[in-house]
Amino acid sequence: MKRYKNVEFKSKYSIELLQQFFKQFPEEKRGRRKFKDKEIQNVKHLLYEKIFQKGISIKADCIGLIKEKVDKELITIKVSFFKKNGRK
Repeated sequence: MKRYKNVEFKSKYSIELLQQFFKQFPEEKRGRRKFKDKEIQNVKHLLYEKIFQKGISIKADCIGLIKEKVDKELITIKVSFFKKNGRK
């Protein structure tokens, strides 16, 4: 199998907009939690959509070795795509 090693997908995230909203309307914050975790999850979903689109565009047979890294403001996902040797 042919392998495309360590293709990186990166995206920044920020919860600054939510924090500004809740400063202006503090009553809306009641009962809502984990905004940072939810924002990270939303950005990861968008990155995985890009990963699947890349896999389709290069006609990969499978995806292997997925590594996620979440920093203070940046999410990085490294992926290896596999393609059969006889397939063009």
